[in-house]
Amino acid sequence: MDINLVLLKKNGDRRDFRMPAAITIIGRRADCDLHIPLKEVSRRHCELELNSGTLKIRDLNSSNGTFVNGQKVEQEVLVKAGDTLQVGPLTFVIQIDGCPVDVAGAWQNNDDVLASLDDLDLDNLGGASGTMQV
Repeated sequence: MDINLVLLKKNGDRRDFRMPAAITIIGRRADCDLHIPLKEVSRRHCELELNSGTLKIRDLNSSNGTFVNGQKVEQEVLVKAGDTLQVGPLTFVIQIDGCPVDVAGAWQNNDDVLASLDDLDLDNLGGASGTMQV
């Protein structure tokens, strides 16, 4: 399976972060697979796990929580293409094997989130694995 986390900005800019391994860690630490250097993001914020064709998201006791489709992740959550993942102030659309093609459709009611990203320097996002580097 080809898994991408897609970050969109209101101005139309888009960044795709490909999941580099079966287990991917998102967090503020530089050695995370997806490094997000923002104070609202915990050092090891959440984990994505691809196993037998299913994608699960697990919060790693983050300070501000991890959200899927606006719901706080308490245990682990199965996700599907088109679901949204919020980590700190960032919201990603989950794209699996190229679906959804139109990821912007998943953002229709997220104008506040998109507006808050206008000043974010997307070049500061990257990953230790190289696969998720911007």
